[in-house]
Amino acid sequence: MKTKINLDISKDVRNLDISSLCDNLLYYEYNIRYLLSLIEKNTPKDDLHFISSYNGFRGELFENVTYELLMQYAIEHKDITEFILKGPHQNLRDKDNAKFGLLMDRKQQIVYKAGYKDVSEYDAMFFVGKCVYFVEATIVVSTMGLRKRLRKKHALLSLLFPDYEIKALIILSDGATGIHKFPSFATVWVTKTLDPSAILEKLKNKDTYKKAKMLKYKSKKLIEAKSIKVNHFKYFDTLGWIYRKTLFKDTKMINEKFFKSEKINRYIEIFSKVYIGFISFEVLEKLAGKLDFVSTNHVHVTIDKKDDGSFYVVF
Repeated sequence: MKTKINLDISKDVRNLDISSLCDNLLYYEYNIRYLLSLIEKNTPKDDLHFISSYNGFRGELFENVTYELLMQYAIEHKDITEFILKGPHQNLRDKDNAKFGLLMDRKQQIVYKAGYKDVSEYDAMFFVGKCVYFVEATIVVSTMGLRKRLRKKHALLSLLFPDYEIKALIILSDGATGIHKFPSFATVWVTKTLDPSAILEKLKNKDTYKKAKMLKYKSKKLIEAKSIKVNHFKYFDTLGWIYRKTLFKDTKMINEKFFKSEKINRYIEIFSKVYIGFISFEVLEKLAGKLDFVSTNHVHVTIDKKDDGSFYVVF
């Protein structure tokens, strides 16, 4: 039975109103050392290095702003039953070195670890009964890459939570394209454009600006990621199994029937590309015509998947 929930964007999220957040945004980690050095050197704002660094910070801040506002939203929303804590809201004194599970990475972001490998990261995550929502918050204009990554994140959670319905909440900034091209399991929110100047100024003057005590939220809905029990997904073991089954032992030809079977389709979604071997330059030219840019005797080949579910070869 499909879970029905009204997830209308709140006024605070739409307007990115941070007036209720106190100085919480200053307690997150930001990769701004290079940006601050450019500011100190009075680098022009139209300089490509400045633009790149500034937008990088704006993207980090956007994720943190939406996370804080979404936490408030979740506490008030009658249907949201659990909301996963991250960042400065985590219990940092309670270290966990588990090899598998939903855990925190070094930057206190929500990730699924498989044998200490971070398989996938989630900007936020919450539960509505037997439904899991994962959140992606980004200021990107083109959403093509984001839509592709959603397949992986959705597929992984389907394995970790086989008895749950998996959905996504996508939070974008004004001007984003492809808003109506997201899959049916995704709800899309669009906010106004974030102006990071006020927060950047406080971070720049951290030695003189005395930040207020962090605002802590109290609610039974707020939980630690590691408290959630999930089915284990063994990343490297699964990849090895796919490789062994995909190639016939005697001919080393691709077992196309197996590779396209429903049995492994959800596993394929999780891996960005599957390396299957290499072909000679001569064979490639017969298949693809003259390729002047190739300057090697062997060409590595991978299989990728399009949005429509079809496969294609990348070399």
